[in-house]
Formats: sequence, structure tokens, C-alpha cells
Amino acid sequence: MQRIGLIKADSRSIGRRMVAFLLITWVPLLVFSLIEGRAIGPTPRESFLLDFATYARFFLAIPLIFVAEAVAGPRIRGAGLRFVQAGLVRPEDLPVVEAAVVRTRERRESVLAELIMLGMALAGGWFTVETWTGTDHASSWSSVTGPGGAGLSITGLWYHLVAVPILQFFAFRWLWRLAIWTMFLFTMARLKLNLIATHPDHAGGLGFLGGAHASLAIFAMALSCIMSAHVGFQLYFEGASIESYRSLLIAYLVVVEIVCLAPLLLFAPMLARTKREGARLYSLLAQNYNRAFEQKWVTGKPPPDEKLLGSADIQSLSDLGNAYSFAGGMKILPFSQGHILQIAIVASLPGLPLALLIMPVGQILKLLAGALL
Repeated sequence: MQRIGLIKADSRSIGRRMVAFLLITWVPLLVFSLIEGRAIGPTPRESFLLDFATYARFFLAIPLIFVAEAVAGPRIRGAGLRFVQAGLVRPEDLPVVEAAVVRTRERRESVLAELIMLGMALAGGWFTVETWTGTDHASSWSSVTGPGGAGLSITGLWYHLVAVPILQFFAFRWLWRLAIWTMFLFTMARLKLNLIATHPDHAGGLGFLGGAHASLAIFAMALSCIMSAHVGFQLYFEGASIESYRSLLIAYLVVVEIVCLAPLLLFAPMLARTKREGARLYSLLAQNYNRAFEQKWVTGKPPPDEKLLGSADIQSLSDLGNAYSFAGGMKILPFSQGHILQIAIVASLPGLPLALLIMPVGQILKLLAGALL
């Protein structure tokens, strides 16, 4: 929107972006559907105002993508800066990092990349969630039936040629940014970073990456809104079974986890080496210290001028044991089960209202009460 002048370059207002987006997408669809008599049609599927997925696309998904720009974007940028600020990069590797930053900026601002994404969005405007679920062949508010058969209405043409492509362009743009970030991480993973096996984050000092990538779940939530709205329409108006969508929803959650966390697998070999080396070094250190402690306080004659009670040797022995435990318990992945669960929960939140369509509110309250009490 900034490139075509709809939003000023210094504008960070999510509300302003949302209004501009709706004026281009949803408002024309409403006007065209009213003109063509498809705002409220003879059936729910032929009624524009009863299409849950349309509301989810333009009133939920896009605002969530705009919110992600203010939440996930700064966290990812902060994670990139953290490599240098935390001293993870050796001084001799700083030129490599600076070159990677320049390449990242050039790729992010590439006009050619945006043109390719625009072309993909225009082609992808004909492939929506209805295509995935096998319901795109049914008559809807975007189609008309004439003597020659079914065809697209003006509303349908605007929907597939303008509204959906704009939505998909935003989605493709963020996938491209994730790809750019992954390329930056690939460069960092090839360096010899200053990792510490005993770091409290149990990831050698790279634990901050897991938190940054967990924020990407906002994008998954945006797509989940559309999918859940479409399923909700099927359940409410057409009597579909939630079981028929189980495989699709499970597959979606798996793909979400892979997209959000797979880039961090690049650091697994490095973390594994750091863990092995840390465990070896601290094992040798602990062995030498424990032998000296035993000779001093157990098998040998204790110093006459030093008492065991209150000796710093005891505290050092305990601290060394904790350090060895940290080194041995280090993870080989820079994210935790908590991050995996966080992404799954955020991506699943839009599906919670579906429970209201398949069971009474009273039954839901009883289940919650039984789980809490």
C-alpha cells in the first residue's frame, strides 16, 4: 500500500490500513452483491452477507497480519541484533554478518520479488480455502447461472481478481520475509558462534530465537480464522460433520509448527557440538576438582587452620555440579516444548467458537467446570 500511495511511508496506524483495505476489498463486494441481489440470496451459500469466511478474510485475517507487523516484526529484528549484542559473533566474523544484513535488506526491498508475489497472488486468487475443502464447485454468491451454464458475477470477478489477490499478496510477502530471515539464519549457523553450554536458557545462549519465532503464530492465527469460518458455515448451514475436517485441521497444525520452527533446525548441529564439548570439558573439570576435594577433606588430613563447616570448597563443589548438570541438560534445539504449545494454541484459538456449533453452551460449561474442579 505504501508503494502505490494509499498509506504514507511513516504511517503505522493499523486502523488506517484496515480502512484502506476494506474500501478496496469488502466495500465493493457489498455494493456489487446488493446490485446483483446476492447480498441475501435464496440460500445461505448464495448470500454474501452470510458467508462467514468473507468476514474472516477481510475483518480478521488482514488486521492480524497488520498486528504481526507491530509484534512479530520487531521481535525478529531484535533477534537478529541479539547475535551481535550478546557477543555471540566473534570479532573476525563481524564483516560476514554485516554483509548478510545488507543482503537481507536488499532482498526485503526488492521490487522484482514483490512483482513475482503480485503475480502469484493474482493467480492464487482463484484458489481459496473452498478449493482446499472441495466446495468451490457449488453455486455461491460469487457465481451466476445463465442459459450457457454457471459463470462468475461482477461480485465474483472483483472477489477473485482484486479482493483475494490483495489478501494473498500480504500473506506471500510475509512468507518471503520469513524466507529472507531463514537465509540470514543460515549464514549465522555457518559461523563459529560463541555459545556457552552452561547458559541458563539451556540452548547455549540461542534461546531467544524460540521466543521470537513463537510470535509468528499470529500469521497462523490469521489463516485459522478463515478456515474456521468456512468450517463453521458448513456446520451451521449445511449440517456438515466436524469429523470430516479433522485430518485437514491436524495437518494444518503440523504445517504451522514446521513453518514457524523449521528455520531454527539450522542450529541443531552447532548446538549438538556445543553440548558434547561442554559436557566433556565440565566432566574433566569436575573430575579434577572432586579428586582434589576428596584428597583434601575425605582421604587426606584436613588443614588444621581451616574448618569444613562454612568452607568455600563446599559451595564450589555444589556450583560445579550445577554447571555440569546445565552442560549435560543443554538442548540441541533453540526452542522448547512451551514454544511448540504456544504456537499450537494461538493457531487453534479461532477454532474454539466451533464448539458452540456442535454442543450446547451448558454442556461446554459443565466440561470446563469438571476440568477445573
